[in-house]
Amino acid sequence: MDPSAKPTILALDAAGNACSAALWVREAVVEHRWEAMARGHAEALVPMAEEVVGLAGFGDVDLVAVSIGPGAYTGLRIAISVARGLALALDIPVMGINSLEVHLHQARNQKITGAIAVLLETKRTDFYVQAFGADDVPFDEPAVMDADAVAELLSRYRVCTAVGDAVARFAAEVECEANLALNPQDAGASVVATLAATKIATTGMADIRPPRPLYLRAPDTSPPAADRQILRG
Repeated sequence: MDPSAKPTILALDAAGNACSAALWVREAVVEHRWEAMARGHAEALVPMAEEVVGLAGFGDVDLVAVSIGPGAYTGLRIAISVARGLALALDIPVMGINSLEVHLHQARNQKITGAIAVLLETKRTDFYVQAFGADDVPFDEPAVMDADAVAELLSRYRVCTAVGDAVARFAAEVECEANLALNPQDAGASVVATLAATKIATTGMADIRPPRPLYLRAPDTSPPAADRQILRG
């Protein structure tokens, strides 16, 4: 069977406040593991992946899908590294899925209509944000904004609902308009798997490129002194 027709997909997500893995077989998610956690993704993600593939193991997996952010720097690195390692070992492609699209899809699954803004945690004072129209077409590119700039964006595009893992913090920092619905939510690998399956059904598996993290800003790290010396040389 051509795996691009009805693929088996292992999906991983560690971009936000949780760690999760899911297995998509033919037309639906058949196994899913999810746990809220602020740290410890490195220890949890591989056992979750092993649990969802079960006794059959990884041999039947046609594709690994992974959330690429924006989100927590450490979680993104861990999930993408695990996804790339598994894909290399299994000699299968790995697909990156935008975390903003994951939250948008979750909101639509909850029957939320109209314009939606996704607000995700930066673990700083600002927010990752992108607003989408009722047709799911983004109004602008994803950005990093403070609370006041987010409030202005919501007003400019007449956003009906704000969703994401940073919604509660945003609501605590600004006075939201009365007609704005707030829907805090965490992402999950089951949605990553669903979006990957949808993309494969549309475009196939021929031109899947290795995933790259969507940081939107430089990480709060720098190379060790020895590495910086090598870079200068």
